[in-house]
Amino acid sequence: MSNKVEAGLAKFSESDLSVKLCNTMFGVLPFAPEYKFYTSIDEAASRMGASPEVAAKAKEIAATDDVGKAIWVAETLDTSDKLIAGFAGVKNLFSIFSGGPRKRTFEADQEQATDAALKGVGLAYMIYKLFPGDVTTKITNFKNLPAGQEAALFYVTGEVALPFADNVAEGGAGVIQKLMNSKQGDIASKFSGFAGADAIGQATEVMGQLTGTLDQYVGQAKEYTTPMMDKIKGILPAASTVANVADSATGAVASGIDLLPVWSLLGSRLAAEACVQQAMQQ
Repeated sequence: MSNKVEAGLAKFSESDLSVKLCNTMFGVLPFAPEYKFYTSIDEAASRMGASPEVAAKAKEIAATDDVGKAIWVAETLDTSDKLIAGFAGVKNLFSIFSGGPRKRTFEADQEQATDAALKGVGLAYMIYKLFPGDVTTKITNFKNLPAGQEAALFYVTGEVALPFADNVAEGGAGVIQKLMNSKQGDIASKFSGFAGADAIGQATEVMGQLTGTLDQYVGQAKEYTTPMMDKIKGILPAASTVANVADSATGAVASGIDLLPVWSLLGSRLAAEACVQQAMQQ
């Protein structure tokens, strides 16, 4: 492969459970973009109506260091214990199948809440690295991409609204902001610990404006959490088994379950479309 973006995209097939999970979740939300599976920057460009010449330029952009760092963070959110040991990939989402705390709140599960907050910071860091311009421009371009909307919607539903349904139901507006504020100290120490002091500064810069966008998505998505969970159960009849093995990458691999790479999938798609967008704007 010519770059990490296409290498990341090529890891997935349309039959993978991670792909089916995203397709299912977004299909419940009437405001979500239509999910289109692809495995190359050429196909991402086609989704966006870009020419082959633009796709070729996008491949050059995809080989840059900033894009490579964004892909690295996406993969780390799935598989590493450098953030929160024992939490990876869709652990937050599938913890609800195995019982979890009786009350689904940040306060009832502090470690999982920290993990969710760090996933948001990871997304903010990816936005910083993938999009040129000032923070306002970065977030605008992120929101304009189908893959940007997908990443935001998965985060607010899979990492926050479903695992912490009671916070969403009781908290009203500003749930993401509340989560970030409650975990500010943990976020700074843990994220900078594995990505560096510069990285947390860059992510925090974006997060200052991104929380408002994410809270808007929570407001839109919260009415659809029950039908979304029903749909997820439909594609994962052994959901409790999934929850048990999602504690580690080795457990998932041993069980033949590919659910852990959801952020790798979303990150590769976001990077591909960001590179195409940037090539179109040049």
